[in-house]
Amino acid sequence: MSNARFSSLSRIHLLGLGLLALVTLALLAAPSKSRAADQPFKIDFDQSSMQIGLLSDLPLGDLATTGSLEGTIDEEGNVTIPKGNFILPEIGITDPIAIKVFMGVESDATGTYDADTGELVLNAKAGVWFSVDLQALLSTLGTLGVQLPAGSGIIETILGQVTDLTCGFSPMDVTFTTGETSQGSGAPFSEGPLGPGALTAEWSQLGPFAGKTKILGLIDACQAIKMYAPTLLESALGSSGIDLASLGLGDIDLASLLDNLDNLNLGPSSLTLTRTLDESPDPPAAEPVLKMSVKGPNRKVKAGSKAEFTVKVKNSGQGDATGVRVCLKSSGPVTVQGSRCRTLGKVMAGATQTRHFKVKAKKGKKKSAKISFSLKSSNGDDASASTRLLIRH
Repeated sequence: MSNARFSSLSRIHLLGLGLLALVTLALLAAPSKSRAADQPFKIDFDQSSMQIGLLSDLPLGDLATTGSLEGTIDEEGNVTIPKGNFILPEIGITDPIAIKVFMGVESDATGTYDADTGELVLNAKAGVWFSVDLQALLSTLGTLGVQLPAGSGIIETILGQVTDLTCGFSPMDVTFTTGETSQGSGAPFSEGPLGPGALTAEWSQLGPFAGKTKILGLIDACQAIKMYAPTLLESALGSSGIDLASLGLGDIDLASLLDNLDNLNLGPSSLTLTRTLDESPDPPAAEPVLKMSVKGPNRKVKAGSKAEFTVKVKNSGQGDATGVRVCLKSSGPVTVQGSRCRTLGKVMAGATQTRHFKVKAKKGKKKSAKISFSLKSSNGDDASASTRLLIRH
């Protein structure tokens, strides 16, 4: 290959590389489409109901009937609720001892909200927890004749270190929905998070047995009690002559439940959070949208003759326009015939009204006149339109 040809090919290659580099730089420099910032998403509930399968017959009343969730929603309707911002209600009793049952959200809740339908679905890891004043419970059982048997020194030591004992079952997958479940139904937030609606969730199979209470920050009090509880329960109740029915626990096989805490099914259970308040903003008032068109002669008008202009006013808005008025203003060798202004009054939404104006062409040096129209109303925007009238002398 000759040097000249090689040099020519090299220049072509270099030119191609240069063009590629320019295109690459242009793409890098091009502004990227910015993503809209996430918006706040909050719902405050003013009513709630909770049913826990086998415990539904126990006298558990509402301790706290409200709940709330607060997080963010992006432009595509994806919702994120941090776990600390999803507050659920509690049920329980306060007499003779304080026992409460509650569901806790153990992870961020994520899902979607459809603003058109109001449908909301949130998925999260959750747990069902039971909290009791342990010392008050032991004291109450003591008055009933239930005592820990001899030789239970380890468990007595553990129990003596605990006041508020919180044990439960976590984690389990729970879906909160505005749709229907086998245990109940929600209701869409069709007017937005500030309007009425309801979320519901259901479950049967609980998560593994777990505890929130630590002794000396190290020992899981719930796991320790679980280890000794079946034997202690049988011994304590047997020595006292008290059966479970006398404790208000009905037909619940408590010993069997304790033996199978990591695979517990309390039966169909549900939680429903309801918002009856409606604080959604009022829809914007229907507004009129007025448009004006003008049609005049399509040829020259002889001086001394009259010309007619047709003005059409159309209301393409959702609201009626009131106090509508159209006026003519001329500049040039013409005189207005009749009134310069026409009153249309009310122009209904979607309607069109027509008015006619006449002018008379005059002799003069100018061979055209500017014909202008102005539109005004009591509750709509002003508008204007103009045309020219050609005059033949």
